[in-house]
Amino acid sequence: MIRTFCINDIDYINDLTGDEESKYLSQIAILPKFQGRNVGSAITDFTCSFVKGLNQTLYLDCWAGNEKLKEFYLRNGLEYIGDFPEEDYFISVFKYSCISSSK
Repeated sequence: MIRTFCINDIDYINDLTGDEESKYLSQIAILPKFQGRNVGSAITDFTCSFVKGLNQTLYLDCWAGNEKLKEFYLRNGLEYIGDFPEEDYFISVFKYSCISSSK
């Protein structure tokens, strides 16, 4: 296995209230020798397609100081929501909304 990730149901992330039905992408890990080979993009593409099929919203976060990862999320179509306190540091929250207005 070269990668792993989790998709969980959530109602909120930190102090940010999510949409009625939301998913949270977490625990993304890619073996170092496979990093830089678009595996991360494949994970975000798959996850966005998955939540789009469910007509839901996807949230994910990272440490606010990880500029490289934040740029990656933006390049892959995720919307930056903001930075939020988490214990003794800040997290940056991103979202991909797949909810249609006809719901």
